Amino acid sequence: MTKGRGGKRDNAGRKPLGDETLSSTIIARVTPEQKETFKANGGGQWLRCSLTNLKESRQSIPAWAQAVMPVHHAAVPLFEYSVQAGFPSPAESYKETLDFNDLLIENAPATFVLRVSGQSMIDAGMCDGDLMVVDRSRTPKNNDIVVMQIDNDYTVKRFIKTSDGFYLKAENSSGLYHDIYPQEGQEWHLFGVVNFVIKALSGKALT
Repeated sequence: MTKGRGGKRDNAGRKPLGDETLSSTIIARVTPEQKETFKANGGGQWLRCSLTNLKESRQSIPAWAQAVMPVHHAAVPLFEYSVQAGFPSPAESYKETLDFNDLLIENAPATFVLRVSGQSMIDAGMCDGDLMVVDRSRTPKNNDIVVMQIDNDYTVKRFIKTSDGFYLKAENSSGLYHDIYPQEGQEWHLFGVVNFVIKALSGKALT
């Protein structure tokens, strides 16, 4: 035994959660704010639990789903006054800065970005090619928009609770898309709840 190590310290010799041996060390540079967040959430134990949960949740994640892994902050000016759609309001000095990571991400390990395909939700403002910010840790409430796996297919629809259960509601007034009700023999799995939709304007493509 190396001198000065081991001994009868508090928690000495205690195995980590799951009786797994801790044999690896992660060294990462973080901001002072991130360091305080790390400590406030429980430090190393919180990190180990987060990594374990992330590994387990990835087993049910399709290959085309893109995980959100914020590695830096990009603060932009947030102006104090809103811009009117009818008549312009002069923009004065900005009040604060806004970081899109803080705005769009509530739970980073559970957040994914998916691309909308099709026109079944255009009346909800979701068009083909838009990006959805999806949180896998949320439990859907009535009228939330969700991504649901039905057997081997994925669909995005509005989650509607009823006295008998729930169904998925399409939002396209053309009548070409029908609501989806659970059928006997089907396997339904919630992928996540849509928190935000990002869309391009003026023909600019979202890559």
